[in-house]
Parts: sequence; C-alpha cells; structure tokens
Amino acid sequence: MDILGLITINPMSFNIWSLRVSLTLTTCIFVIAMVLAVRAFIHAKSMDHKHLDSVKDKNASPQDTLAESVAKMLWATSQSDGAAGQPAPKEFLYDATREVAQNNFNGLFVNRIYMCANLLPPIGLWGTVAGMIVIFLYTGDPGSAINNGAIGAKLWSTYFALMYYVLLQAICVCLDVVAKRSINRGLQVKI
Repeated sequence: MDILGLITINPMSFNIWSLRVSLTLTTCIFVIAMVLAVRAFIHAKSMDHKHLDSVKDKNASPQDTLAESVAKMLWATSQSDGAAGQPAPKEFLYDATREVAQNNFNGLFVNRIYMCANLLPPIGLWGTVAGMIVIFLYTGDPGSAINNGAIGAKLWSTYFALMYYVLLQAICVCLDVVAKRSINRGLQVKI
C-alpha cells in the first residue's frame, strides 16, 4: 500500500505490528494496575479490635495497615486535643479521621488504578484505527487474509482493552468497599 506516495506500508506486517503494540501495552498497563490492586488489598486487610486497641498508642509507621493507621490517627488526635484543654467533639474526630484516611488510601492506590484503567480504551482504539487503515487502504480481494486479519486486529485490541478496563473499574469499587470496612474498624477503638 502506498499513502500519498510518501509512505509505503506492508499490510501484513503493519497489521501484526499494530496488534502486538496494542495488546502489549494494554496487558502491561493491566498488570501494573493489578499489582497496585494487590498492594491495596493487602494494605486494607481487616484487623481485630483487640489488636487495634493494643497498637493505637504506638507511633505510626509506613508498614501499618489502613485500620492500624486510622486507629493511631484517631487516638493521637483525641489525646492531643484533650491535652490542649479544648477537646473536639467525637463526631468531628471520627468524620475528620475517616476523610483523611479515605483520601490517603485513594491517593495511594485507587486513583492510580483509575488512571491505568483510563489509559486502556485509547490504546484499544489504536488497534481499531490500525485495523481500519489496513482495510481502507487495501484495494485487493475483500475476503482476503489481510482484510480478515485487520478485522481481527481491531476486534481483539478493542475487546482486551475494554475487558481490562471493566475489570479494573470493578476492582476499584471492591477496593472502596474494603477500605471503608477497614476504616470503620479502625474507628471503633476506644478513645
């Protein structure tokens, strides 16, 4: 195929190349997002109340789970407010701690997974566009292997990108539920 006399494309190699690029990028981004999701699920694992009550007065560390972080944050805030002479209402402490913990969790994990998920449809679109280029520029037999390959390239690239996208969106919803449970468990420590 010749495009405006400037670029010559071998339809067979272009079709395979475009499918490989599209599928490789979507799969790599999906794997990165899945690693983040596994880390998020590990961070948001639930803890029992006795353990949270035993660690609430210790210093916070990066290895703390979400429930431990919430318990330590709530305990430290309630103790510092009580020492200052004007304790904040408990409802305010609970709400502020919940918001800070949820924002922190979303910033560390969920927003990054959403960013990876939002990259997938445009990359799937690349496979569709590449397949359409081959179909429109090839002037030979419409039932040939090149046209069938181009149709396959555009369908597979779009299918995988959208499948990965939907799966990552569902994982983010599950992470939100798990994080809220973990935060609520951390908020149940005695202050």
